Amino acid sequence: MSFTSELLKTVTFQGLSSTPARLIAAGASLVIWVLSVLLLVVLSFRFEAAGIADQIGLAAVSIILVHYSLSGRFLLADIAIWLALRTPVGVLYRNDRKILGRARKVILRLARQHSFASFLPYSNINPAVARADSFEAFKQQEAGTLQSWLDDTKNLNTAAHLVFQIALVEQALAAGDYPRPEF
Repeated sequence: MSFTSELLKTVTFQGLSSTPARLIAAGASLVIWVLSVLLLVVLSFRFEAAGIADQIGLAAVSIILVHYSLSGRFLLADIAIWLALRTPVGVLYRNDRKILGRARKVILRLARQHSFASFLPYSNINPAVARADSFEAFKQQEAGTLQSWLDDTKNLNTAAHLVFQIALVEQALAAGDYPRPEF
């Protein structure tokens, strides 16, 4: 099994946002939402002062109804989703989902090539290969339910940890630090 540095970066979730980055993004996103609401309130007061609030309200409702009639989707929900995806927390979320998705693909590719349980002898070199939660990954792979099991982020983390521990043993064996265990 060949564990490249790219594979190790993937299963260690390199590039995943940190908790402080998520908090900063959440705060910035909250500020964006508050400013958006304030802008709408200020605009409504200006339209009211200009005496055109009724006409703009009628035009907005008409646009919403035509959009719903043509697409079957609610325009304000589409606008909210569009804005949410472009806020800092939305950008971080999409980036994190991409990183987790890449790790999931790598783990599934490795699972198609090798039985994770076949690496159990590596636990003589690295006991972390035989952690209790690793046996759940072995069981899921054996049952053929690994793909759906990896949908849960906690399970993905467990499988990534197992692959990382196997990679550590592979590197130690390649360096000649240990004799190759019997399979």
